[in-house]
Amino acid sequence: MSALFLRAFAAILLVLSPALASAQVRVVARVNDAAITDFDLSQRIQFAIKTSGLQDSPDLRQRMAAQVLRQMIDERLQIQNAKQLGMPTSDAEVQQRLSEIERGAGMSPGQFKLFLQGIGVPYEIAAQQFEAQLAWGKVVRRKVRPQVEVSEAEIDDALARLRANIGKTESRVAEIFVPVDRTEGADEAKRSADRILDQLKRGAPFAAVAQQFSQGASAQTGGDLGWVLPGSLDPALDAAIGRLQPRQFSEPIRSPGGWHILYVVDRRQFAATQPDDVRLNLVQLTLSLPVNASAEETNRSSADAQKAMTAVRQCTDLHAQARQLKGATSGDLKGVRIGDLAGNRQMYEEIPRLQVGGTAGPFRVAEGLQIVSLCSRAGGDGLPTRDAISQQILLQKLEAASRRYMRDLKRTATIDVKP
Repeated sequence: MSALFLRAFAAILLVLSPALASAQVRVVARVNDAAITDFDLSQRIQFAIKTSGLQDSPDLRQRMAAQVLRQMIDERLQIQNAKQLGMPTSDAEVQQRLSEIERGAGMSPGQFKLFLQGIGVPYEIAAQQFEAQLAWGKVVRRKVRPQVEVSEAEIDDALARLRANIGKTESRVAEIFVPVDRTEGADEAKRSADRILDQLKRGAPFAAVAQQFSQGASAQTGGDLGWVLPGSLDPALDAAIGRLQPRQFSEPIRSPGGWHILYVVDRRQFAATQPDDVRLNLVQLTLSLPVNASAEETNRSSADAQKAMTAVRQCTDLHAQARQLKGATSGDLKGVRIGDLAGNRQMYEEIPRLQVGGTAGPFRVAEGLQIVSLCSRAGGDGLPTRDAISQQILLQKLEAASRRYMRDLKRTATIDVKP
């Protein structure tokens, strides 16, 4: 083959390459200045199918396209907003997220990339999804979290509702959530929910489908909402949960925010008394004693401990006793769970039986001899702590505020979806 022919062939390719490229790759959407191509979309659909256990078919791919494209548009907006706020996601952060996924799935380092190769999906497709998750987390912490507060009155109200539900049945619930951002988009969102439901009916694992297609805050944990009491959710959702049996999922249910598919994992009685969950507030006094102490040293320390115990009328008296004993120290122990004392059988048996102000011991511990006085006890009724209630309310309010923030991003963005 002559050099002249090769040069002519190269020139022809140079002229034709833009036309060939445009024939091979088509832009299906633009999000501000970012393009999403049909290749990006097809690879993302492939990724979703293979990681969700769906039954692959041309018909499924066609029906999934709108839902997956809408998620990709949201992700582009999330990444762009994080960059605008000066919080881009680094390659190292994405790699760390990948490592967490591998550990959670019991994979060895590098195994996830091999999995992607095996299903024919470029690593960049999965990395973009991870980048969006990390970017959105940063945006929520910077822009949304400062606007959300939980008051003591809200915690009081929630605790009162919980007390009213003691003895009732609660359900472990998971969800797949498809939001409705605009009224005119409600029908398309419903069609997306119907397509997801169809795959569940075909046997696709609920948690895997939720991770790929749910757009709620619980998506990364397979849609798990935790244990839900009657009256905790929107009335339509609450009624649906009541009709479901364990390991059943619902038809799509409309709420003010969008469409939900619910799955009841299990049921149990709420706030059944658990003695090991009782929390104790204690004061401890420790007399230093070597592990290899002689019998004489041990007897002397035991006598000092017994003498200190007789002088205790209220738990704080142990602090005064510690100051009078050479080599003794004291400290407060707040919220000690009875079940956590089980490692020392003597403590586990004696301390829970104390009356408030009473003392128990001396107990042999690694540091020496220990006396314990009970200041107060709480719990055992199965109710969560105020901190746990506050955190739950915060997460609920954060999710609602995050959806509003996302709607605002969409309203101000230039989004062009090609027919």
